[in-house]
Amino acid sequence: METQLIDIKADIRERLLHVAIRLFAEKGIEAVSMRAINTAAGTKNKSAVHYHFGSKLGILEAIFAMLSETLDPVFEDLITRVEERSANEDISVAEIVLTSYLPFFIINATESHGKNTIKLFAKMMVDSTPEYQEMYNDYLHSNMERIYQLMKKALPSKLDKHLRYQLMHGLMAMITGLATIDLMANTPLGDIRFANDMDLMLSHVDYVTGGLTNEAPSLDQINIEFWQDYFKEQKVFG
Repeated sequence: METQLIDIKADIRERLLHVAIRLFAEKGIEAVSMRAINTAAGTKNKSAVHYHFGSKLGILEAIFAMLSETLDPVFEDLITRVEERSANEDISVAEIVLTSYLPFFIINATESHGKNTIKLFAKMMVDSTPEYQEMYNDYLHSNMERIYQLMKKALPSKLDKHLRYQLMHGLMAMITGLATIDLMANTPLGDIRFANDMDLMLSHVDYVTGGLTNEAPSLDQINIEFWQDYFKEQKVFG
């Protein structure tokens, strides 16, 4: 009987988590109340969310703990394999970018909560709430630092600030693109969705690899006089 009660509580907790992920992904964290999560989950106990998590931060902590069980092992295995290879061979920039992206595509394919989790990631990237930003950054910091070290070895002459910026900008663009892929059915350039996630991922890898490996444009590629006049006319850049 006691084991059965524990299982029931675990089922309710998991259901609340999945509902919270979906609502946070759809509406944003601040727009969703604890009561709304209870209602959407269909729990009889109106205090179920408070009982299991205590607060929204508690829910987010539980979400990241759940992700740690699925996403972290993928990151650890993949990055470790690439790090071991890098001790004996040169790893291409494209492979390092792929290493940082693949775990998110694996999560996205998780049937129960994957797509909503990616949408939640996309929302947290641009959420200005310090506690949420800190939680998101802390969760990704260790793995992204290892990716950065691999990339630094592959691109030793690239300016550090540019490398860090392009790595994180590329990651944000990939997560946002994955989260909003359905919106790509109707764009100024038509339906630009891909037939499958593999093609989408490789397109992002190609895009970011190109930016990381290309040199900055030299001045002889730019008509300086034209652009200076334009900036002055538009009163931009001082």
